[in-house]
Amino acid sequence: MLFSEILASIRFDGSAGHVTVTEDWSQGRATYGGLVTAIGNEVMRKLVPHDRLLRSLQTTFVGPASAATWRVNAQVLRVGKAVTLARCDIVDGDQIAATLVGVYGGPRNSAVEVRPAATTAARTVDEINEVRFRPGLAPEFMQHFAVRWAEGAKPFSSSVRTPSKAYVRHRDTTPLTESHVVGLIDCIPTPAMSMFKDRAPASSLVWTLEIFEHRFDFAPEAWWRIDTDIDAATSGYVNQTGVLNDPNGTPVALTRQLFAVFG
Repeated sequence: MLFSEILASIRFDGSAGHVTVTEDWSQGRATYGGLVTAIGNEVMRKLVPHDRLLRSLQTTFVGPASAATWRVNAQVLRVGKAVTLARCDIVDGDQIAATLVGVYGGPRNSAVEVRPAATTAARTVDEINEVRFRPGLAPEFMQHFAVRWAEGAKPFSSSVRTPSKAYVRHRDTTPLTESHVVGLIDCIPTPAMSMFKDRAPASSLVWTLEIFEHRFDFAPEAWWRIDTDIDAATSGYVNQTGVLNDPNGTPVALTRQLFAVFG
């Protein structure tokens, strides 16, 4: 199923949602984490008005969410003058697979205005060939994304620590939404995998996404860029940060993620 088809298929019963996710979105034993988080955001958005912009999403991946029908239970935790906090649990069978907290806030006047400086990649998107999806070698969900690597070593290449920069976009040609962008940000493997000597898995435990620019009306075929680097890696756990750049090259979101690695 296309990304947009899955979001459109969410059925609601009050504050609870029900959605069926297919095998083509699998990532090893689990479902692609970006889709998990995007579904949680869609369900919370049924409770939170869109004039309160998405500022932060924190997802804790409690266990693997299988290709199945999930129950998504959402609730508003607090409504303030400018900020609404909401929570949702994604339940696969009788087990919580993920729990999310979303922070949605309207704009306020402030003397503080700081934006990250724009950066460039070593090569432009037109200079790079697209990565070919190889069934059995790449996670199934990658068939839904187009990727062009601008910088960084390939996974399982036993390289030294190498930050990565990759151009990405959905293959789904429907208009982009907030949740489409949420689902896009997590599609690149951690740079830690390029340091593996042999094929081995990595599993995301906690993902925090912070969005500070909220333009999502780019053409579906436009290329975004994800820049990612490792901050620390000890005892089988990797801490990494990343920046999402929109098709104009403007930094629009920050990500932070904790991985368990098995190589």
